[in-house]
Amino acid sequence: MSECENFCVLHDDGGWETKNPKISGKLFTVGMTPPPSSLSPPQSWERLLRTPHPSDHVVQLYTDEQFLGRAVAHFLGAGLRDGGAAVIIGTPAHVRVISDRLDTAGVEVPKAVRRGQLVIADAEQCLARFMRDGLPERAAFLATVLPILETIRAAGYLNIRLFGEMVNLLWDHNLEATVRLEEMWNEVLADQGVSLLCAYRIDPFDVHAHRGVLHQISRCHSHLVPVDDYDRLDQAVERALGDTFGQDAPELRQLITTRYPVATSMPASEAALFAVRNLSPSIADALLERTRHHYRAR
Repeated sequence: MSECENFCVLHDDGGWETKNPKISGKLFTVGMTPPPSSLSPPQSWERLLRTPHPSDHVVQLYTDEQFLGRAVAHFLGAGLRDGGAAVIIGTPAHVRVISDRLDTAGVEVPKAVRRGQLVIADAEQCLARFMRDGLPERAAFLATVLPILETIRAAGYLNIRLFGEMVNLLWDHNLEATVRLEEMWNEVLADQGVSLLCAYRIDPFDVHAHRGVLHQISRCHSHLVPVDDYDRLDQAVERALGDTFGQDAPELRQLITTRYPVATSMPASEAALFAVRNLSPSIADALLERTRHHYRAR
């Protein structure tokens, strides 16, 4: 008997009912239309970052510095080569990595800085300008960010992409401040029509992150980039679902993601991990561990 059969049963009227005492009531109806994310192949992170829409707020998870550098350079470089402008609010170490990647991609960083097309700011120094008693102060934040955008537009550049990792300096010890800062960024994005890529050094398969911080920060973003290889993630999740639910895995994945859709755009396989957590945290922990194993298996 699969683990799924230990907590779910299908009734004649087409509804699934849980047998787990912690999860009661009918959850699904057979024939429900799953959300598009569960049917369509995920948009690659390369395409997403190459052609963001105004006000897009993308969050990238990473543990590999090279993945971070490639993704940020892909995001900013595409905009710079199209005649737009870019802002980097980062740590000195990451500014060097990103600048090297931009140079490899054909962007002459010093020249872009001199002509006002590229602005580079220190993340810690920017944070210090608007943090008050452990929380970001809105007026001070706007006074820090808006002049950068105004200066770029005065130089003749209207399409602006930003990369920021101030939130990465906050999240592991001050989640409240992190979420508030992300919400302030959303105000700026909506008002100014610019796009923003945030980066968090978070293991996408860390159980503790999935139990709390990842769900909280994902709600503040339009898109989530959880891993470098989406196809590999999808295969890992499919295998993990099979390990966990047995032969019922494909149908249950569809039903669970229908019942618990996510508002943030992300790979369908990641959305399945989110959905299972809403169904049963204990099963979600086991599923995540199996996914980690399959994704990292060589």
